[in-house]
Amino acid sequence: MDHTFDYIIVGGGTAGCVLANRLTDDPAISVLMIEAGGNAINDAVESPFRWNELLLTDLDWAYMGVPQPGLQGRQVYSASGRGIGGTSNIFHMIHTRGRPQDYDDWAAQGASGWSHSDVLPYLQKLERQLDGTNPTAGKAGMIPVSNAGDTGNPVSRTFIDACVEIGYPEVDDFNASNTGAGWHHVDMEAGKRVGVYAAYYAPAKDRANLTVVTRAMANRIVLDGKRATGVEYSADGSTVIATARREVLVTTGTIQTPKLLMLSGIGPKADLDALGLDVKHVLPGVGQNLHDHPLVIGPIGYLAEPALPPRGNVTEVALFCSSSNDQSVPDLEICLVHRAPFGPKFFESVIKRVQTGQPVANATELVDPHVVLALPGLVRPLSRGSIRLQSTDPAAHPLVDCNYFGEASDLERTVDMIEISRKIFAAKAFAEGLGLVELSPGPTVTTRDALRQWVIENIGSYYHFVGTSKMGTDAMAVVDPTLKVHGIDGLRICDASIMPTIVSANTHTTTVMIAERAADFILGQA
Repeated sequence: MDHTFDYIIVGGGTAGCVLANRLTDDPAISVLMIEAGGNAINDAVESPFRWNELLLTDLDWAYMGVPQPGLQGRQVYSASGRGIGGTSNIFHMIHTRGRPQDYDDWAAQGASGWSHSDVLPYLQKLERQLDGTNPTAGKAGMIPVSNAGDTGNPVSRTFIDACVEIGYPEVDDFNASNTGAGWHHVDMEAGKRVGVYAAYYAPAKDRANLTVVTRAMANRIVLDGKRATGVEYSADGSTVIATARREVLVTTGTIQTPKLLMLSGIGPKADLDALGLDVKHVLPGVGQNLHDHPLVIGPIGYLAEPALPPRGNVTEVALFCSSSNDQSVPDLEICLVHRAPFGPKFFESVIKRVQTGQPVANATELVDPHVVLALPGLVRPLSRGSIRLQSTDPAAHPLVDCNYFGEASDLERTVDMIEISRKIFAAKAFAEGLGLVELSPGPTVTTRDALRQWVIENIGSYYHFVGTSKMGTDAMAVVDPTLKVHGIDGLRICDASIMPTIVSANTHTTTVMIAERAADFILGQA
């Protein structure tokens, strides 16, 4: 096998599949894509409501974060997609763009050319929206965008009615309206998930100019002075060095990307020195600026009658709202799982199984059709953490420290969401219409202090990691606005790690947009 290619993509996840498709559309361009996971997906990936079955399987890196001071030492389990398609295989299919101000803020912070008006054509490029609720939606893109309201699910409809009852407006499309309650738009068609595996990888996988190596761990980026010339990876017990004639493109995600840079000698000098790594290029921002949307598992409600069998992606509706008038865009997102594919003990079980190395083959053992979950997520967190190496072994997980509630206002605004969620559950639409009773926090948790403690004990991750290779021009920036690594030729980072700040929405759509835009930069078309 010839190990020389025009481009090497490291990481076959969400962004990597987009790049592989767009670059190999030109038959004269040869591409190698290296992926640590496998090449196969299963029926649970295609079935929108079975995402719970994918946790802790071969499709999940299943990170366990370091003990969090803001959570009284608790550790947080975080799913992250592994294998071709990456997190696009396991996310909830929610299609929300960042708010216009999110992207305008990027540009104002030094990421010139990334304002809302700059990125809108790329959001439209990826979208094939099937209804007319968003006048700026793309209509001819790779990913179908359908309305979750087409399922007509009565519990989800009741959530919207309850939000309206307590004073929030109903909206038709979260990508056209900032604030209110409504049905999500989802990356689905004909009852199936359509992530990047189906939309981007499948049409390109048999192209003669695309080579894909799976079960291959990238060990380091090969450097010749200050130029990236290839990638060293291990597969089938052998170590291979592949050469890139043009560029190395890193799309291994917010957690793995800084790990690979540091293993290659690119990063904060003190951290590299501490592990005895040869310092090739000092970039103090590598691994810094990690942030995530913290997610609360609950409040949990119990319906008088069992809900109908799961429909759609199960997470069909949400409320976006603001914690105060000072917030120019919503900083709170409260979703509903209309028939929880797990009971109240599910996440406790997940944590124990992660810690003991036991797989969860099928989490439906814990289903209770009476149970519904509110999933409040803080979509404008202020806390920042880091990714650090725990060893020089490329196969070892890095140390994931999201620093949840490192900023006190993050905890207070999360408690605000719990209070709003309880009002939704107590509204007549739920309490009288469906006989909903709150199981947790429950009637004994009444004070603000008690709610703070309950939140700390029930916080989890939205799996929306960003920021560890941030884009910009300041001293902590890792890539410039064309996604080139500062100070290293022939190396770009094209995944969610480049977001300077997290978008006030689910992050998948923005990640696909970043990869679409990266392809145009690489091909000289932007």
